[in-house]
Amino acid sequence: MKLLSFSIPQNDQNIGFRSLKPGFEIIFHSDLNESTMTKFRPFCFAGLNGSGKSNVLEALANIFYHLEVMSARILPDSIRSQKNFKRNESPVDVFKLEYLIGLKNVPSDSIESLTKVTITKEFGLEPIMQIKPYPFDDGTEPSTILFEVGEESSAPTKIFLPDHIVGYSSGENELLSLPFIKSRFLQLDEYKEATKSNVREYKEPENSLIYIDNDMSQAVLLSCLLFENETTLAPLRDINNTGILDLRRFTIYLTYQKFDFQKKSENVFRILQGYQTRSDTTGELPKQIEKLKQCATCWYEDEDGISLDFYVCEATKDAFKAHFGSAFELFQVFHLFYILNNHFVDNRNVEDVYQSKGNYTDWKVPIGGPADDAFYFLKYYLIKEEKKSKKISDRLLRELSDGEHQFLHTTAICLMLKSKRTLLLLDEPETHFNPSWRAKFIKILNESIEASQHKKEGNVSRDEPRQHNGNIHLRKDILLTSHSPFIISDCMPDNVILFERNDDGAITAKKVSELDNAFNTYGTSVELILDKLFGYNQSIGDLSFSDIEAIDIESANSFEEIEGIKSKLRKLGESIEKDMVLSQLNTKIRNKRDAQNI
Repeated sequence: MKLLSFSIPQNDQNIGFRSLKPGFEIIFHSDLNESTMTKFRPFCFAGLNGSGKSNVLEALANIFYHLEVMSARILPDSIRSQKNFKRNESPVDVFKLEYLIGLKNVPSDSIESLTKVTITKEFGLEPIMQIKPYPFDDGTEPSTILFEVGEESSAPTKIFLPDHIVGYSSGENELLSLPFIKSRFLQLDEYKEATKSNVREYKEPENSLIYIDNDMSQAVLLSCLLFENETTLAPLRDINNTGILDLRRFTIYLTYQKFDFQKKSENVFRILQGYQTRSDTTGELPKQIEKLKQCATCWYEDEDGISLDFYVCEATKDAFKAHFGSAFELFQVFHLFYILNNHFVDNRNVEDVYQSKGNYTDWKVPIGGPADDAFYFLKYYLIKEEKKSKKISDRLLRELSDGEHQFLHTTAICLMLKSKRTLLLLDEPETHFNPSWRAKFIKILNESIEASQHKKEGNVSRDEPRQHNGNIHLRKDILLTSHSPFIISDCMPDNVILFERNDDGAITAKKVSELDNAFNTYGTSVELILDKLFGYNQSIGDLSFSDIEAIDIESANSFEEIEGIKSKLRKLGESIEKDMVLSQLNTKIRNKRDAQNI
C-alpha cells in the first residue's frame, strides 16, 4: 500500500487527536510518481520532542483498529453489542485518509494495478469507504464499499484494508501500543470462537494489527533465520553489524493446562483436550504442534505440556520449509501461541483495556510468568562472530545488547513482511544504535528487501511474489520517527517530514522539500541537518561548549594570557569550535608580533 494523505478536517466540534488539532494535514505521496513508489523510500518524521511525530503513528493505528473491527465477522459479545466499541465513535473521531492498495495475494506490477481508497469519518457518524481504480481522478464517481459483515465472511471493506498494520517502538510507547493490545484480545476471542464452533478452518486472525514487542520479536527473528537465504541475511551476518551467523538451538515449551477457557455460563472448554486424548487432531493448535514435532530434534510430552528441542542444521531448516512454507506462516503460529498467553487476563481488565483512551493501561494487562504463560522460548542460542577477536561462539539471545536486539528485530520485520500489503509504524527504531549503525540503518533495510525481491525462482517461498510478477515496494509503506541526522541523510527531501509546534500549540507537518528553507536532505552532512531541522549548530555537547563560551579572548592582551587560554583548550578534543578559538588566538598573536616589529 502507499499512503497519499491523512488529515483532521475542520469541524464544528473542534475535535482533533491529541496534539493534532483540526486543520492538521500531512501529504505523503502527492505526484503518484511510479519511479519513486517502486523504490525503497521510507517516510521519516523529524522534529523536536513533543512536536507530534508519534501522534500520527498513534492516529493511524487507532484508525485501522476501528476499521478492522467494523469489518470483522467474529467479535466478542462485548464488542458486537457496542458495549466496548461504537461504530460511530473512534479515538480519531474526525479524519480523512487516502491510500493506494493492490489486491490481496496478487503481486502489484505498477500503479495501474492499484486502487485508490478514501476513508472519511465525520463526528457522530460511521466511517465511509470509497474506492476508485486507476487513473484515480478521471472525473468518474467513486464506488462506496459498505462495512456490512456477512454470515460467512468479513465485510467487503476488508479486502481494501492492509494485510497487516505493524507497530514497533524502541521504548515504552503505551499510546502507540494500545490499539494493538486491544487487537490481541480480539484475536484471542476469535480463535476461541472459531475453535469451539468449528464454523470455519482457522488460518490467521481477521484483525491485521501486530505489535512487535520483545517477545514477538523473538518469533520474528527466529522465523527469518530459519527461512531467509544467504543473500538476505548478509547484512545481519556482517561482522561490522551484528555478526549473527545463524541459529544454534532453541526450545519451545507449551503448557497444556493453560489453554483452558471458562465462562460463567459454560463448562470449561479445553482447546487441546482432543489432542491430549488423541481422539481429535483436526484443530489448528494440534495440527501446528504435530508439524513442530516433525521439525524437532527431540521432544518430551507429559500431562502438563510439551517441550520441543531444536538443534538447528540444514535438515532442520528444510523440515520447517517443508511443513510451514514461509517465514510468515511460521510466525503466524508463534503469534497465535503468544495471543494465548493472554488467556488468564480476567474480563474486567479486558473491558478496561477496550474502553481505555491510552493512559495508564499497562498495569491492567498483567504479565504472566513461566507458571502462567501458555507458550515461551527457552535456550534460544545464536551463533555469533565477535568483531575484534573474530571468535565464533554460541550466545543466548537475551545476552545481546539493546542495540543488537533492535537491529535484528527491525531488519527481520521488514524481511518477513516484504511481500505483504503492509503499513509499518516504527517509533524511533534506532534509539539504541551506535552512530555507525544509525548511518547504515536505511541502507541495510534497503539491501535486505532488494535482495529478497531478486531471489532466484527456486528459492522463493510460496507466499512471495516471483521476481517477474511485481514490485514489493508497491505493497508497503514505512513510517518512522527519528531524531538521528544519519537516518534523515539517507532519506529524500520529499520523504522527510518536519513537525513543528506553533505558538498556539497547533502542529504542522511539511516535507523538507516544501519548506521556506528547503534543501536536499539526501546525502547532506549531519551538521547541516542538525542546524536546519533541529536548530542545533554545534558539533560538540553543551558542557564542553560552555567551557569554550567562557573563554574571553578580548581580555587576553599579553602572550602569557594567550598561552594560558591555549593551555586550557588542550583538555578539549578536536572540534570546529575549538579550531575557531585557536584561529582567533593565533591571529591575535600574529597581530601583536607585527605591531612589535613596526
